[in-house]
Amino acid sequence: MNVSYKDVWTWGDVQAEWTNKIFSDHPALYNTIQAANSAAGDDMGAFLCWLGVRVLEMHRVLKPTGSLYLHIDHTAHAYVKMMLDAIFGRDNFRNEVVWFKGYRGTPRKRRFQQEHDTVLFYAKTSDYKWNETRGEYRDQSMSRYNKIDENGQRYALIKRRRTDGTVYYGKTYPKGKLQGDVIELPVLAATAKERTGYPTQKPLSLYERIIKASSNPGNIVLDPFAGCATTCVAAERLGRQWIGVDINEQARDVIHDRLQREVSEGMAWREIVRTPTEPPERTDGGDPVAPELRIVGRQRRRPRRLPVREIREQLIISNGQRCQGCGWEPPYPDYLQVDHKKPRSLGGADEMSNYTLLCDPCNRRKSNKLTLVELRRVRVDEGRVDADWWEEAKWQ
Repeated sequence: MNVSYKDVWTWGDVQAEWTNKIFSDHPALYNTIQAANSAAGDDMGAFLCWLGVRVLEMHRVLKPTGSLYLHIDHTAHAYVKMMLDAIFGRDNFRNEVVWFKGYRGTPRKRRFQQEHDTVLFYAKTSDYKWNETRGEYRDQSMSRYNKIDENGQRYALIKRRRTDGTVYYGKTYPKGKLQGDVIELPVLAATAKERTGYPTQKPLSLYERIIKASSNPGNIVLDPFAGCATTCVAAERLGRQWIGVDINEQARDVIHDRLQREVSEGMAWREIVRTPTEPPERTDGGDPVAPELRIVGRQRRRPRRLPVREIREQLIISNGQRCQGCGWEPPYPDYLQVDHKKPRSLGGADEMSNYTLLCDPCNRRKSNKLTLVELRRVRVDEGRVDADWWEEAKWQ
């Protein structure tokens, strides 16, 4: 099976409109991407930017009672967690769900064996939907259910007391153990019926537990990275409405085939499942963040913003390759970050006259609470300003 799968990212995969949108409207997310870029390299920063604009759209269309589950591996987990905190708010983080696969793969000689992946669970508001979820009992917990009824189900006779004080023994069927934040499910075997050949395919039972926990029958489940249709099939089996989006055109055939094979062979899935190729028009009047979500010919409401790199180049021509907060002159221009002289939170505008260049410590110290003038005063008091430069800059 041919799939559109990518695991290495560069800034060539990122479009200027994305960085402009994040820089202008989501400063916390912008700072997170800058921190990841500095700590883990360009590929991590580019990946967070690529993923960030898509998560922003997910957050926008999510109902107040909705939740987001994002599966991520250990290489990007910490940075993606920070990204989600910036978009959803730290208080809306609900769980770090561990999928224990019990699969070692290639033996690790100088570190612990990799046996799990992580699913980050966020709610849009505190009014999110939640259903009590139960998993399987361990073998020792099932020992009490040592009787079999006429339908072949196990049960136990449990001593109970009526309101009048009489004692009797009633049938109790296992409900299952309340689901913890560690879900033990083996990886799919090569011969598993649900196998499609997709490199990152997850078990249906994993997604079914998530969907049961955070939705009810008839609710809508959205998977913007539908891939091999695991979410779509799980949602269909549980009676939910669903929408799957994928860049790979073969995804529609995979969805039809899996629904036919794993849900109902007698249904005309190719007629039931609609597969439009044009993106739907937004109902809030806003411009899509990612160009591939833009409706062709749609008129933009705001003038095109300059790319961050171009803004940086113009500011260096005007003021030199120097942090305008403390006067430090870095060896490379990329060490300087574009920020607002007057923060947007204080009414600052998105225009060249309000842009400035700051080093990372000054940008973090300034945050969205100080103007450039106030930042300089703070840095002087802290003894972090170049004295010679200060004589030139203090009157600006």
